[in-house]
Amino acid sequence: MCKKVLFILCIIFISCSKEKQFERGIPSHIESNTSELYHGKEIIDTYRPLENIKDSMILDWYQKETLFAQNILQNISGRESFQTNTTNASAEISELTFTNDDHYYYLKKNPIEESKKLYSRHEIAGEEILVFDPETYKIQSKNNYYINYFNPSWDNTKIVISLSKDDEEISEMIILDVKTKKKYSQIIYNSWPTALGGVRWLSDDSGFFYEYIPETNSDAEEYLKNVETVLYTLGSDPKKRNVIFSKENNPEIQMNSGDFPEVIVQNQHDKYIFSNVSGASPYYEYYFTEYENLYNQKIHWKPLFKQEDKIPYFFIDGDDMYFVTAREASNFKICKTSLKNPDVRNAEVLVAEDPNATISDFTITKEGLFFVKTKNGVSSKLYCLKSGLIEEIPIPKPAGAIYLIAKGATYDDLWIEINGWTTNEVRYKYDSNQKKFTEESLDPKSKKATYDDIIVEEVEVASHDGTLIPMSLIYHKNIQKTGNNHVLMRGYGTYGISLKPELETMMMEWIAKGGIYAVTHVRGGGEKGDTWHKAGFKKTKPNTWKDFIACTEYLIDKKYTNPSKIAAWSSSAGGILLGRAITERPDLYAAAIIRVGKLNTLRSENTPNGLNGIKEYGTVKDASEFEYLLEMDAYHHIKDGEKYPAVLLTAGMNDTRVPAWQPGKFAARMLKANASDKPILFNVDFNSGHGFDASAEKRKAERQDILSFAFWQTGHKDFTLKTETIKMN
Repeated sequence: MCKKVLFILCIIFISCSKEKQFERGIPSHIESNTSELYHGKEIIDTYRPLENIKDSMILDWYQKETLFAQNILQNISGRESFQTNTTNASAEISELTFTNDDHYYYLKKNPIEESKKLYSRHEIAGEEILVFDPETYKIQSKNNYYINYFNPSWDNTKIVISLSKDDEEISEMIILDVKTKKKYSQIIYNSWPTALGGVRWLSDDSGFFYEYIPETNSDAEEYLKNVETVLYTLGSDPKKRNVIFSKENNPEIQMNSGDFPEVIVQNQHDKYIFSNVSGASPYYEYYFTEYENLYNQKIHWKPLFKQEDKIPYFFIDGDDMYFVTAREASNFKICKTSLKNPDVRNAEVLVAEDPNATISDFTITKEGLFFVKTKNGVSSKLYCLKSGLIEEIPIPKPAGAIYLIAKGATYDDLWIEINGWTTNEVRYKYDSNQKKFTEESLDPKSKKATYDDIIVEEVEVASHDGTLIPMSLIYHKNIQKTGNNHVLMRGYGTYGISLKPELETMMMEWIAKGGIYAVTHVRGGGEKGDTWHKAGFKKTKPNTWKDFIACTEYLIDKKYTNPSKIAAWSSSAGGILLGRAITERPDLYAAAIIRVGKLNTLRSENTPNGLNGIKEYGTVKDASEFEYLLEMDAYHHIKDGEKYPAVLLTAGMNDTRVPAWQPGKFAARMLKANASDKPILFNVDFNSGHGFDASAEKRKAERQDILSFAFWQTGHKDFTLKTETIKMN
């Protein structure tokens, strides 16, 4: 923030009473008498004015709250001790992609760099070549661009690169000649490849499919509505769109304006192409047609399967479709049907459901069908189905999570990536004939940290209804159960997403200073299959935060800690979990950190992507679903005069997933209602979005804020507020 604005603030000393230290008034212009009648029930929404961020007086409140928060956070002693990425001091490599001719493409960021660059090499031992540096893109502009997606053509002569500006997810795509590194003159705007299916090349590499967003202004009523799948031909004018699949173009297929239509090409020589109607759900409705019909004036899309068939993904081998399904198999089963006459409900079952583990991944190669079984979301094993026999494949080391990568059914290449709570991600190539794994590293000189002194304890906790909830506890071996350990809890529990084992920087920095890191695998996630997701969904959503509360009580009962030592954090849709946990049981927590959190679910449909969220949360237009949304709305559960824990809320002003007013309204209501002397801080990044494409410096600063705030509020001796603080008039 500029120095001029800082003069608005006055410096005071901590000689003032603790009760007054974090107090500040609520300006009258952010309050209102707004009320709405939902199915006969009146709902008061006092801080509705905060939704109008375009109003200069409203924006002024956001700015002042941010100044207040930043000057508190930056005056916590010990904050600067979180300096480096402790899990990997060498290069950060991600988004590895293989081509059919064995070229490797990946993003890499060296420790001193702010953004990732795109590199390639031929085979694992090949020379590394810089393909594209985003810092060379639109140099004259004052914007920061980051690569958020790329996809090379089948013949590896061209590559599409997507760039986002200042953490705005809506992107612009360029096409690069791989050999000359020259950019095509055309730039494709209004795309979102990271969320809407990416780029799918035609078999002859003459063009590709992508999703076009007609309205990208997040303030507009039509934002993210009526999305179209476009077939783009290389060299053509992107403004002259060849729409292949859309609500308007395909009235015979039922689509809502908030749905996302996609066209899928799996492999270069497949006989079929596919389309789906996607959104905020793990399962979509799919259609298909023969590839040769692509250039017909009107494509006839034949039904393949419905959303209720619960098929998250599939693979093609000739006329055969291999798919995984949760229909009548909550932990999933793998089946096969023929595309000549597809019938997914009466398909051949190749791998039956396991009642004790979920099928978390699968793929096919020339050598067989490979799949992963995972128990409680944290312990994984690899299997192969070949000639009707299933065989477990011993892996090089125990795995919390296993991810499979293959080129397709006509190749024998298979890679696995292994992750764990205390182990760096390792990738191996598997030789099916030799039954041998060979480690592959794109940065062989890097020195990975080892954590032999760290204990991982997997426990199960009885929730309010007796259901056993998995929880992962990670801590140093010298930790004693004295009831006084600093604990940082994490949870999510939405969209069927699992919190899978991975080595997190924040986790290891917390543990390094004597803390316990607790990851809860609550209902609403996918750790125990489809039923687990549906047990924290709409009507059953309260299970999500009640499971989290049960895990908190377990940590207290088993003498790991006590309420004054517990901080909890979550983000995005995890704001429902944590917001409701602290409004239902504020006595259990010393601090809560909610980054870009969804906290006002009654108003979710009024957010830029609100229609899409109806599939997961419900709609206020339905009387029953209105009650579900009200129950999960943390903002409307804040009570006047309640003693709440310390709260740190963050928001990104460019965020279209969770707009800044969601945590903003929660912050204002909490400031007004809170009877405790704990700080309520609201920190907004005015040049950022949801955080997916944030710079390395911003990610580090956010990590410092979260960890130092959590240690400060749980009483760590090295984290205290400095002798003077900066406070607004």
